[in-house]
Amino acid sequence: MTNAKYFIYILFSLIGVSIWSQAPIKWVFTDYVPANYVSENGEYKGFLVDIVVEAFENRLKIPVDISIYPWKRCQMLVRSGEKDIFVTIPTDERLLYSEVTEKPIWIKKRVLFTYVDHPRLNEISQLKGLFDIKNSNLTVLSYIGNGWVEENVEKNSDIKVTYSTCVEGMYKMLAQRRGDIIIEESILVFPYIKELLLSDKIVETSGIGDESGFHIFISKKSNYLYILEQLNETINKMWADGTIEKILDSYEQIHY
Repeated sequence: MTNAKYFIYILFSLIGVSIWSQAPIKWVFTDYVPANYVSENGEYKGFLVDIVVEAFENRLKIPVDISIYPWKRCQMLVRSGEKDIFVTIPTDERLLYSEVTEKPIWIKKRVLFTYVDHPRLNEISQLKGLFDIKNSNLTVLSYIGNGWVEENVEKNSDIKVTYSTCVEGMYKMLAQRRGDIIIEESILVFPYIKELLLSDKIVETSGIGDESGFHIFISKKSNYLYILEQLNETINKMWADGTIEKILDSYEQIHY
């Protein structure tokens, strides 16, 4: 090996050691198929997992350490600085203790789901947005910790909401006709109703709830707060080169 080649080899070896010897960024989420979850063999899976790992590990060269907790606990951990990041929708409360990326990594398109043979099914299918839902006097079902529903549906739109203690409970309540509609992204709903054997009890309508972007949040107490500008650039490139769209498309093909 020539001196020049040896120098290049040593240089790249040192760069690799330096990159992966830094502390991992700590990401926390709740188990939510197919966005982010643990598979049966213990692997972290989901389209948000693929996007976050691509951004941090493959592009920014920062290892990602993942933990799973109930959603309220996730938010408390980021607030305290014990964990660095989560991925969710901006709310006033979350912005008090974290900084958020300029662009989302996923745009959630919420549609309306109801139970089979709902007497107002045709009317539900015609609803277009939260204003229509409010005027319909229908009851929305959600789960405790769903910040978007708490702030935008219940608080800001004054729509009646009944909460379950977990995501699975929300679908079971709808199947039991304990509410009228769920406002949710189709790619998230179908794996749950399939797993819970509720495919013959819950139907997707053509009614529209809302659209909102899921962003990466970094705790204001995180040692990684300084990378926000680099992270914004990385996300811009991932949208521009089609990486995010390809990841999302691959999950739609699997779960629909």
